[in-house]
Amino acid sequence: MGEVPSIFVRRSSGLVREVYPKDSFIYNVYFTAYFTALVFVYLIALYVVPAEALVPGLILSTFLFAFQVLVYSLMSIAMPRSGGDYVIISRALHPLLGFISSWNWFIWLAFWFAFGGYTFSSVALSTMFLTLGLVTGNQSLVSIGDMLAEPIPALIVGTLIMLAFLAMTSFGLGKFIKIQLITFIIGFIGILIGAIYLALCDPRTYAETLNRLISQYTGTSDSYNAIINAAKGLGWGPERVYSYTAEHLIKVLPAAYLAIPWTMGTVFIAGEVSQPKRAQLVGGIGGLAFIGGLTVILAFLLEKAMGIEFFSAFSYLFYNPPQDLSIPIQPYFNTLAFLIIENPFLNIWANLGFIFLGWMYMAQNLLNDSRLLFAWSFDRLIPEKFAEVSERFKSPIYALLTVFIIAEIFLFAIIFVPELQVISSIMALSFSVIIMSLAAIFFPYRKRDLFERSGINWKVAGIPLISLLGLASLIVNLISNYYWITDPNYGAVNDISVTAMLLVIVVGILIYLFGIYRLKRKGIEPSKIYTELPPV
Repeated sequence: MGEVPSIFVRRSSGLVREVYPKDSFIYNVYFTAYFTALVFVYLIALYVVPAEALVPGLILSTFLFAFQVLVYSLMSIAMPRSGGDYVIISRALHPLLGFISSWNWFIWLAFWFAFGGYTFSSVALSTMFLTLGLVTGNQSLVSIGDMLAEPIPALIVGTLIMLAFLAMTSFGLGKFIKIQLITFIIGFIGILIGAIYLALCDPRTYAETLNRLISQYTGTSDSYNAIINAAKGLGWGPERVYSYTAEHLIKVLPAAYLAIPWTMGTVFIAGEVSQPKRAQLVGGIGGLAFIGGLTVILAFLLEKAMGIEFFSAFSYLFYNPPQDLSIPIQPYFNTLAFLIIENPFLNIWANLGFIFLGWMYMAQNLLNDSRLLFAWSFDRLIPEKFAEVSERFKSPIYALLTVFIIAEIFLFAIIFVPELQVISSIMALSFSVIIMSLAAIFFPYRKRDLFERSGINWKVAGIPLISLLGLASLIVNLISNYYWITDPNYGAVNDISVTAMLLVIVVGILIYLFGIYRLKRKGIEPSKIYTELPPV
């Protein structure tokens, strides 16, 4: 009779701890896909609540999202292993829930890696050339911007940028961290350039600039007021700007969910994080404060510079496009902000800031998905090949390549099946957060010994703090889900999104059951795997 294999693939993960607190902060900021998502945060929020509720609603949302971020940060401190919520939930709650939650993350991170490739061309580069062409009066640049939004250029550019990120992450996490720091510095300076221009601008100056730049396209010398009047003709009015209620502040939460609460990317690479307690808290809560604070500041500056009524009216036209007014730009916050930067050099730098803080998340998605494959493989749930780590680069090359191939398939689908572009994964990701919140609630009671040794064994009135945070995170996510389900204006629920979410879950269950079957065929009792943490 053959020898029963060991529980785990090997006695050491082979991964190296080379992510420090400052690296964790930038990694988590990038993981939010910040500027890519922020475009829609403002558009959705301004469509569902009066514009005056935007800034205070974003402040409230940032504070409420702290519960979710703390849950992920503290649970990763208790179980500092690469593999995201898979390792945590499978040990704290149940292996099936751990795999389903992490499989859900895996698919949607791969999808958003591909979506990033598509929008890198159709949004990032396209709007950069468009705004640069408008401020310089160069029609050729405007034409290039339009061309980059076409399917074939988007496929070519998307594939190239995805290959670039594959190469960037394959040479090891340590080398990527250095690239990450350089791009963040460049990007942050770009943000400052845009913020300063907005701070120095007022509605009158903005209107004059806008009218000068786009009048040849709109056919009117007063495009600023033409946009407001077009919105009025389609049902927009003062009630969409003024007089908000307490519920309006809460209704900003589901919109803000797109960008703000995701500063927990280092949970997926926790086994490669040095000084985990400090790094996870600095990266998680520090990243949340940065993202939330910047979102509030930019919203305030945009309203101040453009005029709150114009900001609201133009955003309204995104969902109700006028038939009798041709507008060459979309009401994306970056386009609206960069139009007033008429110095070409500074305009390009500001656009680079938008690109780096909007699309560097693609690297995090690739890295984090590879660590999920690694963790499943290390537990022998999927073939052991995915747990192999390059001796030279200390990186799971096969896992990275697999994620790239899956994402490339998604890229083709997104571009040539336009219906997929309306998929909303926000409820799907919230599903995983809800499971993680439940794991946090029950962790101290189901794994008492591990909890007491974890370094997060704090209690409030005899109740574990992590359980209270898990409950608060659960409530915040249920509130968001309530509004997504009951208010179609959020765009979170449509037939294709619900079908995709359910299909991902069903496929995940089947893969898990097959993995358990494989383990038993090899003579390994699955329960033995999930009673202990994988080796460091």
